[in-house]
Amino acid sequence: IGLESPDPAAAARRAEALLAPVLPRRRAPEDVPLDAVAAPDGTELFFCATGRADLPDWRADFEDTADAPAAPGVARVDHLALTQPWHHFDEAALFHRSVLGLDAQESVDVADPYGLLRSRAVTNPGGSVRIALGVGAAPTDDTVHAQHLALATDDVVAAARRFLAAGGRLLPVPANYYDDLAARFELTDEELDTYRGLGILYDRDAGGAFRHCYTETVGRVFFELVQRDPGYRGYGATNAPVRLAAQHAQRPVR
Repeated sequence: IGLESPDPAAAARRAEALLAPVLPRRRAPEDVPLDAVAAPDGTELFFCATGRADLPDWRADFEDTADAPAAPGVARVDHLALTQPWHHFDEAALFHRSVLGLDAQESVDVADPYGLLRSRAVTNPGGSVRIALGVGAAPTDDTVHAQHLALATDDVVAAARRFLAAGGRLLPVPANYYDDLAARFELTDEELDTYRGLGILYDRDAGGAFRHCYTETVGRVFFELVQRDPGYRGYGATNAPVRLAAQHAQRPVR
């Protein structure tokens, strides 16, 4: 994970002083000197600088392409969800608070086909960094819960259609979810039909609405397309049981 930092080298030194190990890296002479520290679950965190003349720029490790791809409708990363080993959950929350300076939100328990899934988000004050830490109900099976990356878009319907047109596959959502959605919120028939056709989930709180959909899981990774109203602070937790059940239904039988 790359995190923008005002002083990457100082951030790495501070992390090391807090007993987060700086990881050894094999570099070619032309590689950008980036330091990475290890989170309790083994995730590598890189402190990066972008577009500053006085600091190494991580983008120098990549080549510019001659032709920019068509705009995918994705603006930025909304949040990252990381499943933690069951014995590292509290340590992970402490790491993200102390080493990265992120604020921990309240823990949320959601129903999972395997039991209860506990999640706790950590964020910076402006919400530009959001990491949801989760621990599942199957501590002996690390393959049960996948990691996922949520990508923000200003129009989730258009982004979902563009993804499908490019050959992607979205997670199918049970039809009865939309019957329940119609009973909970005042949505037009046209909205409901659109969401039903694309597998888009919906939530709302006092700050605004949250529309999101998921790709099918590949290996242990899947993606989420998110359209978040500025005042909405959650992650669609009320929809998590629906997503987990749908993913469980697609798991191969062993």
